[in-house]
Amino acid sequence: MAVDIGADNKRSVARDQDVATAKKARVETFDARACFRQGLFDEVDALAEEFASAQPYSHCCVAPFCDEELLHGVRKEMMERLHFTQKETDIFKYHQSGDLANLDGLPDDEKRQLPSLQKLRDAIYSQEFRDFVSKVTGCGPLSGSRTDMSTNRYKQRDHLLLHDDVIGDRRVSYIIYLPDPEINGGSGWAPQDGGHLELYPRESEDSWAPAVNPTRRLAPRWNQIVFFTVLPGQSHHSVEEVAGIGKERLSIQGWFHFPQPGEPGYSPDQMSQLWSTGAVSTLSQIEAKRQREAGSVGDAFAPYPGKNAIDSDGSLELSEEDKQTLLKFVNPSYLKPAIMARVAEEFSEKSHIQLAQFLNDDVAAKLGDSLKAIDAHDGLAGTDIPAHGTGERGRWHAFGSPVIRRFMRMDGPVMANAVEGSADPNADDVRGSETTASDILAGIRDELFASAAYARWLSGITTLAVSGHRGMVRRFRSGLDYTLGTPDGTTHTTLDSVLCLADKPDDWADGAVGGYECYVDGGSDDDEASNDGSVYRLTEEEGILLTTPAAWNTLNVVMREPGVVKFVKYVSASAPGSRWDISSEFQ
Repeated sequence: MAVDIGADNKRSVARDQDVATAKKARVETFDARACFRQGLFDEVDALAEEFASAQPYSHCCVAPFCDEELLHGVRKEMMERLHFTQKETDIFKYHQSGDLANLDGLPDDEKRQLPSLQKLRDAIYSQEFRDFVSKVTGCGPLSGSRTDMSTNRYKQRDHLLLHDDVIGDRRVSYIIYLPDPEINGGSGWAPQDGGHLELYPRESEDSWAPAVNPTRRLAPRWNQIVFFTVLPGQSHHSVEEVAGIGKERLSIQGWFHFPQPGEPGYSPDQMSQLWSTGAVSTLSQIEAKRQREAGSVGDAFAPYPGKNAIDSDGSLELSEEDKQTLLKFVNPSYLKPAIMARVAEEFSEKSHIQLAQFLNDDVAAKLGDSLKAIDAHDGLAGTDIPAHGTGERGRWHAFGSPVIRRFMRMDGPVMANAVEGSADPNADDVRGSETTASDILAGIRDELFASAAYARWLSGITTLAVSGHRGMVRRFRSGLDYTLGTPDGTTHTTLDSVLCLADKPDDWADGAVGGYECYVDGGSDDDEASNDGSVYRLTEEEGILLTTPAAWNTLNVVMREPGVVKFVKYVSASAPGSRWDISSEFQ
């Protein structure tokens, strides 16, 4: 029977006193040093030097760090006796147990099933190991009473996008790796298996935002611990998607906290002393809030010529001039009054509509062939994790900040940090396809969606006045890209018009490979400035308003009210290719 340590273990005062007494007795008799590799505590000075010089920010990797027999026991208990719950939001997907702090509250018969886990937990939070971590990191005293750790199983397609771990009084973050020691015939975790811990530098010395691409990748290695101090604007990291079929990234994630009241080293103003530069926390949060308020599209709305908004006059008849503008790209069926009337009726009922085969056959065929050729060239039609920097060439640049998004934007600013070894030596092989696709996509963006003719067509099928527009051409590379649910600060209704261009729509339909666009109730703004997506932007089932799967040549028109946020779910490496789209917003 699996032990659920995440269950609600409400205990009486007497029970709490019993637990405290038992814990005190354990501490008095427990030999913590015996739980770790022999000689580990003698390496403090060398590890402190390694920690201080590590890039892109101070961190330390120690392997092996634990007694082998103990860690094998921990892995066995995790695999055979713990209950894991799948968790998924816009920022992560993985399987997790409850907080191991709850072990003390379990019934005795369940507690006896997890002796190795209890022993490792007590060793990690022992005075000896806390002193070791404190000396290596130079972080000062750490709490022994505040236990904060859980076990995680990352299976194929599981991932955790960029965040900085800044919650409450966390001081040091650590990850203990327990993958199968015999994985890949005993050779260890392979690069193509994914699952690496990715560390991100700051965008620049003048910014607290993370760079678009990580500069350090750490493979999950058996009997390895990685730890770093939790610092707003600096400790940005992510867990790469696990791509290996049948592979599992088993780990224990936890945090050491500042001393609690009554513990040695506690100071009422210890949080204010955390950042030597002063208000780094505040600056980081302001930067995060600024980026979120830039919106999911980000550019200013461009008004249409003239003083008045484009408004439907109740007629669904288009002028010949408007028809000629639209017919260059649009399926002629969607310009017929009868079809427009049916579309308008459905939109009035649902406030959203999906129009398949929106582009005319000629445009769709040319575009489809070119996009497939580009994905094939970049190796984005399989299951391997692509290298950061893949596809960054010509008119296409990675667009961030990864605090809220990462995707390729055509004709966007060059903002991504260079990735060593990512230059494409065979770029000329795909230049023709890329030129064809880019020219067609730019035409749809500039000549179709930015035209007054399209605004009048859109106003006709929605009966909403349109006064301005903004938009961009995007490419969500499989294994790399996403947007997060982010309030954009708008106080007015917005019309979203997104033309999705994803090959093999049947493979995207159930959402298993991501790439779908999801609309959710934005809820409270209390955590708006948080930099940690593990608490912010939750997408519980009841908060989901609409989900549109990635599809080929499909236009999604959605009326989005203030307070509703949207995101494009991370595109899995197992997707059949990139999600390409032209995303426009209309006021």
